[in-house]
Amino acid sequence: MTEAANTPAKGTIPAGRSEDASCDPTVKLRGPGVGSRRIFLFGASIAATAYAAWLMTDVLGADQLTIMEMVVVAFFTINFAWISLSFFTGIVGLVLRGLKLDAITLKRLKPIARKGRLRSKNVVVIPVYNEDPNRVFAGLRASYESLAATGELDAFHFFLLSDTRDPDIWIAEEMAWAKACSDLNARGKIFFRRRAENTERKSGNLKEFCETYAANYDHMIVFDADSVMSGEAMVNMAYLMENNPDAGIIQSPPQPTGRQTLFARILQFISRVHGPTMSAGLSFWCMGSSNYWGHNAIIRTKAFIECCGLPVLSGKPPMGGHILSHDFVEAAFMRKAGWRCWLIPQLEGSWEELPPNLIDFAIRDRRWCQGNMQHARLMVAPGFKPLSRLHFFMGVMSFVSSPLWLLLLLSSTIATLQNTQLTYSFFPGQFTMFPQWPVDRSFEMLVLLIFTIGMLVLPKIISILMVCLGRDRKQYGGVMVLASGLLETLYSALQAPIMMMLHSQFVFSVLTGNQVGWDAQERDDAGVPFKAALKTHRTIIVIGVVWGAIAVFVDTAFFWWLSPILAGLVLSPWLTHYSSSLAIGKAARRMKLFVTPEEYDSPEELRALARINAESGEDDVKDGLLRLIEDPYANALHSALLPVRKPDARTAIEIGIIYEKLARLGVESLTRDEKLLILSWPVKPLDQIMAGRDHITAEGPKPAS
Repeated sequence: MTEAANTPAKGTIPAGRSEDASCDPTVKLRGPGVGSRRIFLFGASIAATAYAAWLMTDVLGADQLTIMEMVVVAFFTINFAWISLSFFTGIVGLVLRGLKLDAITLKRLKPIARKGRLRSKNVVVIPVYNEDPNRVFAGLRASYESLAATGELDAFHFFLLSDTRDPDIWIAEEMAWAKACSDLNARGKIFFRRRAENTERKSGNLKEFCETYAANYDHMIVFDADSVMSGEAMVNMAYLMENNPDAGIIQSPPQPTGRQTLFARILQFISRVHGPTMSAGLSFWCMGSSNYWGHNAIIRTKAFIECCGLPVLSGKPPMGGHILSHDFVEAAFMRKAGWRCWLIPQLEGSWEELPPNLIDFAIRDRRWCQGNMQHARLMVAPGFKPLSRLHFFMGVMSFVSSPLWLLLLLSSTIATLQNTQLTYSFFPGQFTMFPQWPVDRSFEMLVLLIFTIGMLVLPKIISILMVCLGRDRKQYGGVMVLASGLLETLYSALQAPIMMMLHSQFVFSVLTGNQVGWDAQERDDAGVPFKAALKTHRTIIVIGVVWGAIAVFVDTAFFWWLSPILAGLVLSPWLTHYSSSLAIGKAARRMKLFVTPEEYDSPEELRALARINAESGEDDVKDGLLRLIEDPYANALHSALLPVRKPDARTAIEIGIIYEKLARLGVESLTRDEKLLILSWPVKPLDQIMAGRDHITAEGPKPAS
């Protein structure tokens, strides 16, 4: 067995068959009034922002507008524009959902009715980096079994693209791949390939795959390590690509599922309730210029190869170097070359998993922040479409809005402090004969407050009410959906200031030149001990207490206006600790709180995922190198998956030294890098390593008698 046995032969599958002239006109991705849609949405957003800015200026400038108050107005206007765009996107999505209209065609929603079998050849690619092999292959196997049930399995291959640098996980991946191929009778259907060097992270992983194997396929469906998709969803995506030859990317909206901590359950619930609303609204105005989220999407390989090579930004990381958040950029290059990118809200059967607690959620956001901040440099790069630049801007604003919000609150505090120190002059002019009375703007302030809060929460509240009044409310916990919505709103209000402080810290860290690694995401229901939460949030608590004391000193009414922000900051460790609890999450499930349809009536794919996960772990690899030394089958499999080559003289000497150390001191004496080096070549069996020495174990060799 050689590496070639694990890879499909090049050139055996004709590319481009999906552009056959016999396309199905009923699934054409076309819709009326693209320009008018955007004029309406952006016009309404600009009008609402202008009104809010005028109202804020009127409130603050009733007597006199100070420089600090001008700063407040500026920050408020920028933040409100961001809120306004999201609000009208949500309102449009609500209308479309209420009328059951397709966001693209504006016709009555109906299932995709395929005519005939797939003509294209497709590949599902799963890039991984130090992930749990049991979970990765459980998702792969669940998706594979679902695809087999559609009868279209012959149109698909699966590729696990490993960038793993942990030697034990590397060998575990190989063993899990071999077991999956055997159990599913999938030789020649599921392939495994590991890169020797993980340059450019995930984007480099996909790039090497495209350069090596992608010409064999018309389309590739990109999975994350935690992705699961139904066979129907994958076949429908391939069918849409076949019948829309100008489509470069078709993105499905993945639904979060599978986690049981309170934090994850809350996010799963609101994503399931309100997520379809936002997806429909985005699809309505983005049309063929939608974004790509990096996974659970299908891509035309020809287009991807031709136009999605990512540039290396000038300067040092984090703002320079390799582009980390590559998905937005790849979609922009697609649009630049004339290909269309579509978000299809009704593509169901697409799932992912969330981080289990706020700390891990923030760690993931820290990586995304570093990647998204690079997009600020691409906003002014030549050749991109206007909507691609808007997507870059939205990616930047998803993090920059937090420090802007913080600056708004701080400048409001300073402005209030300044106003309390002013002695009002009823006769400001030297020759003024009539007094100038202070103007009461409390009514306008109330209107502005209601207007802003309404823009923030109204679409979400209506989404909750729609579910509560709909026929499928039982799938969301029945009447308890209202309680779930109320508690989610309260939790979001308390969590928002915590994320504001964390995101502000992330943005400052990136702008001052600090970068982070890109490690595997936590995918278990891990809780956060209270001491760890307190250590993480101690600075936030101090800021909240000091800020509250200043607010009380400045103005008691201002303190109460600021109290929701201060409460979130001061209560942050308790909020993080208790929301990460698995026990509380399960108790909420028993009370029918934060229930999703996937829990009420679990799809076959998710049941298969749970079953396979439960069955795995019986033959876990504890030490990869030791497994190869002691198990001839694992050794032969590993050797067959390595490229055929010989080490140079220097490498051969290094390997010899490591083997000598291994024989004398045991496996545990080797460093990770030493294990990786000898695993990069066929591993010697036990008898050759010992060469007359005693038996080697994980604890080291036994002493000679």
